[in-house]
Amino acid sequence: MYIRSISPIIASILIIVMTVAIAGIFYAFTSGMFGSLTQSSSQQIQQQSQMVSFTILNVYCSDNKLHLIIYNNGNIPININNSQIIFIDNYGNNLPINGNNIICNNGNIIPSRSNSLCYINLYSCYYNVTDYIKSMNFVYNGINYNYNVLNNKFNLVPPPFFQPTNPTISSSNSQGYLAQLPQCNINNNPYSGSGYTGVTGMTGLFNCIAINYAAISAVVWFYEPLSGEGVMLSFQSNQYPTVPYGFTPWLYVGTNGYLYGGDYATYSNFVQVLTPIGTGWHMAVIEEWAASTSGPYYVALYLDGQYIGQSSTNILPQLFYGGTAFQYADIGTGFVSSWPATPGGWWFFNGTIAYVALYNTVLNQTQVQQLYQAGFPNTLFINNLVISYILDPTYYNNNSYYFIPYYVNTQLMSQMGINNYNAISITPSGNVGPISSSQFVYEPNPP
Repeated sequence: MYIRSISPIIASILIIVMTVAIAGIFYAFTSGMFGSLTQSSSQQIQQQSQMVSFTILNVYCSDNKLHLIIYNNGNIPININNSQIIFIDNYGNNLPINGNNIICNNGNIIPSRSNSLCYINLYSCYYNVTDYIKSMNFVYNGINYNYNVLNNKFNLVPPPFFQPTNPTISSSNSQGYLAQLPQCNINNNPYSGSGYTGVTGMTGLFNCIAINYAAISAVVWFYEPLSGEGVMLSFQSNQYPTVPYGFTPWLYVGTNGYLYGGDYATYSNFVQVLTPIGTGWHMAVIEEWAASTSGPYYVALYLDGQYIGQSSTNILPQLFYGGTAFQYADIGTGFVSSWPATPGGWWFFNGTIAYVALYNTVLNQTQVQQLYQAGFPNTLFINNLVISYILDPTYYNNNSYYFIPYYVNTQLMSQMGINNYNAISITPSGNVGPISSSQFVYEPNPP
């Protein structure tokens, strides 16, 4: 049988068709296999090309507000709400301000390659040649930009809060008021002295600070009325109105017209400093610290910026004893029994305590004088300022008073395991609630 052969032309055409088909199949296979890889690489390159970069063009005071011009020279928007500014004054003190307190004229999202005029709405500013902002750090997305303030010597001050004018407790309610401060749990108490050892457990804020940092300074602004007396700061085992088994009236005005500051060395003796006090506004500072975990222990007292004196002991004082024996720290009252110039029982201060600031260090005389000259409220020596409280009626529409946090150092509070900063107001009846405005009487012409 005769088989006819394929012509060379047809064979060439078939080879071309088969080659094109194979190439198409190969392309389809390889493009499907590597498509996702190519797309992922493209996304990675695009992500790596995103750049956060910014510059502070100017910082100045205008209309009692601090203004700054921020230029976004990166290629992605900057959300000011997620930023932080840390101001540093010429004394080396830090003043951190979160981005949600920064207001920008075009909204708080600054687009790429544009600038925005912003201002701080939490603090006002004024020029001051002695105490002024020296530099600032603008922190965003892990990037820190430092700006040195060369010529504009300005200071930042908090907004005006309530500062009572010569109020005293009304004669219709002589007991006063009480604010219970936060607590922390002491897991390790290394302090001891003369055979006594500190205990662990839940304890009040005064003991928390002292045990954690080996020192505490409490700054108290108060109005002393005629015949004023009572406990201003205290710590004890039980809360009012229960009779406690452990108690220390840490700062009080005695029935003899003297201001007392001090502690009780466990089962031994009083460690106190005292000074006469008259009617009017005063700033008292009580400090207590440990030279080592085994003592000696010191107490110091200041009044109106002036150093009064100090006392010491080698026996463990109750502030460092801590634990459940002293789990409540109070403003406005304290339990007394057999303490010098005290009547016994729960003893409310019959004047007005307007401001309390707690530091985790021993303030020196120069610092105390600066605090006295600054008045209240303030954020001086902010690195060691743990928390401050202010008596504020505007917070509740002038109908009642609460002690509210004025400044909180969240880092220091977190180190002590404290995340609830509020003070609990307790009325003289023993109920939790606001301090009624009817308790206060305003004296236009105080004695």
